[in-house]
Amino acid sequence: MAELVAYRKPHRSSSELCDKLLEQGLTIANRRFAEDILEKCSYYRFKAYLIPFQQADKRFYPGATFEAAHDIYMFDSKLRSEVFRIIASVEIGVRSSFEQWMTTKTQNLFWYLDTSLFENSDSHIRTVNNVRNMFVESKELFAEHFRNKYFNEYCPFYRDLPPGWVAIELMTFGNLTKLMAGVTEESIQALKLNRYAKTLGVQKFKSLASWMATLQEVRNHCGHHMRLFNRNLKSPTAIKSILSPDIPLIKTKHKEDTREIEQLNRLYTAIAALQHLYTNLGYTEKLGPILASLFQQYPSVFQFHASMGFPQEWEKETIFF
Repeated sequence: MAELVAYRKPHRSSSELCDKLLEQGLTIANRRFAEDILEKCSYYRFKAYLIPFQQADKRFYPGATFEAAHDIYMFDSKLRSEVFRIIASVEIGVRSSFEQWMTTKTQNLFWYLDTSLFENSDSHIRTVNNVRNMFVESKELFAEHFRNKYFNEYCPFYRDLPPGWVAIELMTFGNLTKLMAGVTEESIQALKLNRYAKTLGVQKFKSLASWMATLQEVRNHCGHHMRLFNRNLKSPTAIKSILSPDIPLIKTKHKEDTREIEQLNRLYTAIAALQHLYTNLGYTEKLGPILASLFQQYPSVFQFHASMGFPQEWEKETIFF
């Protein structure tokens, strides 16, 4: 490992940063516009959208423009807004349906406190403790009502915690996905959770948990205004089962040999999982027209469709239209 050195690079103004980009071969048609953008969003955030236009030596390919990079930036910003909106509906829908299924099948109002249902006790305890911390500090009327009037007799270690339908609303998306991923195989069979997954159009509960973990990652990027464009994500398990076999997925070379493998860890498959769950929760809105409109509005983006996992003929994928 190389020896660390003190960071002493000077701060640069937006004007100085434009000079740097020009020196690297980037075309800037409107200098004032470019400086204004770098002032508003910061160079550190914007430079991620410049990377597709750069060669290995950091110089820009001939014809690369600031405006094309800004197109990608705007595409990504609007895409995050649309995806975040739809993920919210999916998250709420799965929270509710999963809790109702678990309460009904276990006949235990406090099922989430039952350690026998979950594989990793440490992870489960962290989730429960997270719920307790949020519940104790919550100013919501339902939380104050329970704290002032009830206790639970199911678990002596967590007498102050509420029933599952209250607790699940206090969990972060990450808590929810970890709880779902932690259900034991024995519990999946006993509680018929594969049948529950099929109500959402997913063949196996483990696959549903995987999809939700992918969407949680996407949601976090959206919520923190981080880049979705050209980003590696968690691969949703068994996602190919809902995609048309007639539309080949983008392939890339395996790192360790010359094999080509399908890109299942890109934005395309995450959006496919999102659309499928959204539809099976009863929503009729389709993401296809939204995506097509964004590609049309920002044409500079589609030359990089492969880096997002979008097949050339993605508009023929019926799941989106």
